[in-house]
Amino acid sequence: MTQMTLSRSAASLKSVRSQDQGRNVAADALRAYLNSRPTLSASACRSCHRRFYSAQPAPQSDHDGTPNVQNLQDEQSGYAQWKKQRLANKEFFTSLLSSAATKRDAKAYISRLKSPSKKISAAQPAATSTSMKAQSSVNVGNLFSRSRAAEQSPVFTQFKDEEQTVEEVETLSVAVVKINNVSTMAENILSGVAQTLASLSRLGMVPAVVVEEPDQADDNHRRELLTHSADRLVNALDQVSESGARKLDNCFRLGPDGRPEIFLQKLVTRPLHKGRIPVVVPLTFSDQDQRVVSIAANDALLALTRELAGLSFNPTTGGSLREAEEKGLPLRKQISLDRIIVVDETGCIPSTKSHDQKHVFVNLEQEYSRLQEELRSSTDSAVSQRHASNLKLFEDALRMLPHSASGLLTTPLEAANTARLTDDEPSNVGTRRQKNPLIHNLLTDKPAYSSSLPAGRLTQDSAMASATTSTFVKRGMPLTMLPNPDAHVWTAASTPRLKLTDGRIDLDRLVYLIDDSFNRKLDVEAYLKRVNDRIAGVIIAGDYEGGAILTWEKPPGASDDDTSRLVPYLDKFAVLKKSQGAGGVADIVFNAMVRTCFPNGVCWRSRKDNPVNKWYFERSRGTWKIPETNWTMFWTTPGLLEKPNSQTFPDYEAVCRTVQPTWADGKKLVD
Repeated sequence: MTQMTLSRSAASLKSVRSQDQGRNVAADALRAYLNSRPTLSASACRSCHRRFYSAQPAPQSDHDGTPNVQNLQDEQSGYAQWKKQRLANKEFFTSLLSSAATKRDAKAYISRLKSPSKKISAAQPAATSTSMKAQSSVNVGNLFSRSRAAEQSPVFTQFKDEEQTVEEVETLSVAVVKINNVSTMAENILSGVAQTLASLSRLGMVPAVVVEEPDQADDNHRRELLTHSADRLVNALDQVSESGARKLDNCFRLGPDGRPEIFLQKLVTRPLHKGRIPVVVPLTFSDQDQRVVSIAANDALLALTRELAGLSFNPTTGGSLREAEEKGLPLRKQISLDRIIVVDETGCIPSTKSHDQKHVFVNLEQEYSRLQEELRSSTDSAVSQRHASNLKLFEDALRMLPHSASGLLTTPLEAANTARLTDDEPSNVGTRRQKNPLIHNLLTDKPAYSSSLPAGRLTQDSAMASATTSTFVKRGMPLTMLPNPDAHVWTAASTPRLKLTDGRIDLDRLVYLIDDSFNRKLDVEAYLKRVNDRIAGVIIAGDYEGGAILTWEKPPGASDDDTSRLVPYLDKFAVLKKSQGAGGVADIVFNAMVRTCFPNGVCWRSRKDNPVNKWYFERSRGTWKIPETNWTMFWTTPGLLEKPNSQTFPDYEAVCRTVQPTWADGKKLVD
């Protein structure tokens, strides 16, 4: 689209932007990518705008005073196309505005669209690139100006922003999507879902969609229903996407192991590289029966995932697994499968234990078995077999992908959350349009809100608690808690106490984690001398990507034998720099600490100028700036200030005042 056209489109969105103040997509980074993607082909632009926006006089007709019917038809067609594109732009930009990505999120998003041939400073968006300037035909003005509130959205980081470089690659990012029950979906919901899928493609992640319908007694009827659903979705996508969609109903065959596999790889990859959205019908050809039969949508999605991940191979006799994996390497260089998305009416994974009755984030490595058992044993009518089936689908699919890949489970209504759908429906005065979970997830790779927020915080903000019916899923990381709280409850009276020199702890890696997280060197000998006889427990996330050391601290004046006054204290909370602000590492460790290890409360301190304090503030039940010190005290203990004549708060403050730092870097910081 020309600069004049999109400038007009941007101007038309001023009213939308005024309603969406406080929302932000950190467009200093996003603008570079959007500017490099013209919305219409050159021929389409010429047909649309030669008549309406040319600075030259309109051409004169050869027939004096007689209108040229062909010219009128061309003008009407061009105007209709322009109007359609104008509406699409409005929906696209409004969806971005409502997703409210921060500057940090935008940097991470751009880094996933990187190119190995070029390095750019993260502080200076790729828009400064000469090649992108040459390609750009889009002028979005100041549509993407950042809001202060979004910029200050707290993330876990223990060091100030440093200059980083981002690289750009030409690898095509792909999301595999399963959509349930398209045949009965309302027209406006289907249109909204199609608009969201088109927006994902426009933002650099092309979806490949598998349709799913309920099982039918008659397989012929089910095949007809699946084909009808695919046709409906393709037609809806053609209405909102310039590149359109393509139905694939002949891409599977049954492999030697009885599982479906992609018959010909190019059937799927060619549309993706052209920006067309493949809509896959879960039908396969059976060599045994010599006929086409329907298969489960989950099996079709897994076969598609294996193919796009470069894992769909059949080692020949005498061939090694390594040789077979190398055959898939060229495809993995061309296509990066980043997301598994399920759009299902049943919605997010339910929880019988959490305050809001839903799992907003699932760490599969840690929680999969427990969640499956919880779903199987639940008698709640809101829990269905489809929840367990979808959870298993994420487990099987993400196992084939890198750790950076993620999954999202949401409802059709949330997936259809577009500007058009919202504008057509009445809303209460002051009602804020919720985030579209698919767009938000693409830009941030995070759930709609942090899973480590306490129940009290969600109760105070009912809008946040009800803001999503989506579950964000990561392959995640294992979590080690020493001692195991299931076998030994962490109490002050427990003996013998754990030591950091225990053979189950890699002390060197733990020290490196602390040094890297705090950007300071720990005096290991002094630290061990201080804490080794008072360790309450240690939490380690993944391969020492994050962790916490918790101690029992004696307040001044307390008796050595009085274990009732020992204070549960978070002595060290550390996350590797590369994992801070992303991946959910901090949330995983914090959740384990407050929900499993110390459900009755824990306290800690942080310097008043520590950037992580905003993150701590949201997750604590209370804070106190300790007078005449540079410390802020935090706690998660319920009702700490509501107990008259209680010694707990003074003991917390006394411990936070008197714990001595043990750093070896020689830095002189005011405490």
